[in-house]
Amino acid sequence: MRSLRAMILAATVGVTLLTPTSFARAQSASASASASGKERAKKLFEEGLELEKKADYAGALAKYKEAQAITVTAGLRFHTGYCLEMTGKLTAALDEYEGADRLAREQNKQEVRAATAVRLEPLRARAPQIAIRLASPTKDAEVQLDGVTVATALIDGGKAFRLDPGEHTITARAPGYKAFTRKVQVPENVTTTVDVSLERVAPTAPIAPAVVPPAGAPASEPPSAAAAAEPPAEAGPGRSRVLPIATTAGAVVLAGTGIALFLVAGNAQSSAKEECAGKLSCDDRRTRVRTLDALALGGFIGAVGLGVVSVVLWTSRSPERSAASAHLQAGPGTFALEGSF
Repeated sequence: MRSLRAMILAATVGVTLLTPTSFARAQSASASASASGKERAKKLFEEGLELEKKADYAGALAKYKEAQAITVTAGLRFHTGYCLEMTGKLTAALDEYEGADRLAREQNKQEVRAATAVRLEPLRARAPQIAIRLASPTKDAEVQLDGVTVATALIDGGKAFRLDPGEHTITARAPGYKAFTRKVQVPENVTTTVDVSLERVAPTAPIAPAVVPPAGAPASEPPSAAAAAEPPAEAGPGRSRVLPIATTAGAVVLAGTGIALFLVAGNAQSSAKEECAGKLSCDDRRTRVRTLDALALGGFIGAVGLGVVSVVLWTSRSPERSAASAHLQAGPGTFALEGSF
């Protein structure tokens, strides 16, 4: 029993002796880490100032953001706002300037307040604003500005809010309505109002399902010929010019042949008169002349016949048949044209 009491007493004394020392060590370590962090933030701030003097505002912003992750001061926020303003991000710059002004008042940093006032008021006049209103309010409508959803309170009240100058895209969607999209150019020093009007989607007529007759049911009768729509009349075959060209050419050839034979027969008749003057018989000469005359006459008749056929073919509107055939027979003293047109 005594040994147990002794152990408890020793443990109590040990804890009493060790606790102040451990607490002091923890405080020392925390102070050391805090001092190290402040030194790191101060170094980042100074590096940012050097970049800012060189007009490298993007590089300076990166240093200031890293420093703000360690500690936040009025001067740090002021220079962050200045770099944002120089890069055209007026809305974010205003937020930083206003934050710097609040901290400067709390920490009684009069020089920071004076510098902030010089930049803050002119920037408030420059920063544009936009007011988005639903021209036809709909339930469950979602309005987005550059892909970011706009609060319902701003839409319902049509309240203006700040944004950066330049082109912005406004979209709106709601069930049963067509999607709305509009690009808006927002200049400085101006409040732009955009009315969003959603158009309803036209309802589509339901498609009736096909009725399948049960097995064994009689097939429905086909529609009558009167009710059935007549198919469009087929266009007639194109008019062929081959046959009239052929008959015309044939008429010209026969006419030329007839003329040539007529001339040859005339020459033969003149020669026969001279040769038969001293002969008792000239039957062979007469037969030749008659044959040539008959052939010449047949050529003339054939030319006339084909000419008539050619006139008929050239003047007819459209052939009733898709094909035509003709056979010409000509001989001494005879001419015949057979065929169908």
